[in-house]
Amino acid sequence: MKPGNRLRSRVRALYFGHTQSAVRFQGVLLALDLLIIGFFIGSQFIAEQPYFWLIDAAIAAFLSIDLLARLFAFGTLRRWLKYPTTWIDLIVLATLFFPAVLYNWGFLRILRLWTLVHSERFWNVLARGRWDDTYVEELSKAIVTMVVFIFLAAGVTQALFLGHHPGLNNFVDAMYFVVTSLTTTGYGDITLGTAGGRIFTIVLMITGISLFFSIAQKAFAPEKKIVRCTECGADRHDLDARHCKVCGTELTAPLRGIARTARGKAGR
Repeated sequence: MKPGNRLRSRVRALYFGHTQSAVRFQGVLLALDLLIIGFFIGSQFIAEQPYFWLIDAAIAAFLSIDLLARLFAFGTLRRWLKYPTTWIDLIVLATLFFPAVLYNWGFLRILRLWTLVHSERFWNVLARGRWDDTYVEELSKAIVTMVVFIFLAAGVTQALFLGHHPGLNNFVDAMYFVVTSLTTTGYGDITLGTAGGRIFTIVLMITGISLFFSIAQKAFAPEKKIVRCTECGADRHDLDARHCKVCGTELTAPLRGIARTARGKAGR
């Protein structure tokens, strides 16, 4: 094997493998990702501090190296660009490299939280894969999706409607408006009176109902075993099911977990 191919195989194994060394490597990346996300969330409140841009530059360097390493591991640009996480990281990187131009859209960095929780690396490393393909993973993804949407909606509100109402002056005000709209509480102390603002508020309320319903559905759904049907691809079935409830095919694939319990419990 050529040296370049050996190196690519090694990098690919570190990023996507399940060996002890790969899990340790992914654990370090996970810890750095969590620190970066914490900084992104707090950046809305410390943007004026003198050290802010220095940390931004360090994060930009790390994300650039991470993206290039993943590109090298995939081997082709097409495969690299197939993943939504790549595009989101590129958007985040753009807000870091061009802060003067994209400062008002820096809130897009919260998308990194969504990519992290939806990545295989996160669930492989967290509790050594104990919650991978379980109820915990599904509910966590639904909650994180809602949290990310709240931050994104607050950012859009700040970028597009700041100053449109006397009570809308900063990111905290924008988040307050978004949460009251999503929950359909509507205290009325902050309103968007323009046609565009009203349409935006309607979208917020409809989306909020959908997100809360999705979380409730996952939180109170009955336990299901996870085994993919070889014919139709359905992967959620009753615990005592021997045949697919969709097409009737016998379930022969190995059990991956139980959708509402940890994998360890599923094996007992």
